[in-house]
Amino acid sequence: MHDTCYDARVQCAIWRALRLVGVRLDTPGAQDVARSLTWIIAQQPMILTRFPVTQNDEHTLEGLDTDSYWAQKLHKFLSRADILTFESPQGRQAVAEFSATTIGLMASVWRQYGPPDIGQASTSSSHLVKPE
Repeated sequence: MHDTCYDARVQCAIWRALRLVGVRLDTPGAQDVARSLTWIIAQQPMILTRFPVTQNDEHTLEGLDTDSYWAQKLHKFLSRADILTFESPQGRQAVAEFSATTIGLMASVWRQYGPPDIGQASTSSSHLVKPE
């Protein structure tokens, strides 16, 4: 069952985080980013159960050649979106699954190899701060 109260709390936390980095509610695209991140976060309990981090890390260590797990998985979602089109809910779902999969890949790469060089892509920190 979909918990809209949970989604609202997650979305409020996302808005607080976005405001901390200077993104305002009226920034073009900000509402779409918040909605997308809310969906990805809401999927995490299921994703982390179905795809254990140890399994993801094994796939990451295999690399990204065209026959690799990650390349095939990402290609599958994009191909499905292309076939079903963005006009269909299933096509849009495939794009959402692609996005969630890239988050899993990024998290695994960071676990195995470390985060990107901060000076390269962003001025923000990639260090994890755990809330009390």
